[in-house]
Amino acid sequence: MADTTPIRIILADDHTIVRRGLAALLHMDGTYEVVCEAENGEEALHCAASAQAHFIILDLSMPRLNGLETVRRLRQHYPTIKILILSMYDDEEFVVQTLRDGANGYILKHCLEDELFDALAAIKQGQQFVSTAIDLSHLDEPDNQNGAQLTSREHEVLQLIAEGYTTTEIADIMIISPHTANRHRANILKKMGVRNQMELVRLAIQRGLVILNQPPQSIRPT
Repeated sequence: MADTTPIRIILADDHTIVRRGLAALLHMDGTYEVVCEAENGEEALHCAASAQAHFIILDLSMPRLNGLETVRRLRQHYPTIKILILSMYDDEEFVVQTLRDGANGYILKHCLEDELFDALAAIKQGQQFVSTAIDLSHLDEPDNQNGAQLTSREHEVLQLIAEGYTTTEIADIMIISPHTANRHRANILKKMGVRNQMELVRLAIQRGLVILNQPPQSIRPT
């Protein structure tokens, strides 16, 4: 006899209309049950702790805790949950980094609903799924290295640099010494092939390596 137990899903997106649209699609299918909704990364982690979900459909651009860090913490603390990214960002290297950090699949917000269900089905079967609109086949070529060789820790530092935090503030946030934070910064500049922080942030944004919900602190209006 077939198992009719609904697949329990968390929806994490800071736009209510997106969550409602997804919930309606999933409800119509009849296979899935939305058990918790979150509008930021911290709420997504709370949902994962309490909802006993099989899946989380996660937007990467949310307040309070960025998407990459949310993926890392989900994978660390809730290793059995399946993580499907639903994002507007289609930079190939950023997609690869997200998958390396623990996501099981990555689709784009402008995809057709069939691709959403194809992704869920594939991930349920233990496969990795990437949107057909994203071509990862060329990323092993030598000319595509900017950002691809950053460690997970360096990606965290890069995100904080892009948000305008100083070396001392980054050290406090990450609970590391200022010397270590400064060493990470120097390594990132070298790996990205840039000379200063302005060039670094510009390139990181262009390549989709960071997500900014608001302007960096240094250029925010007072």
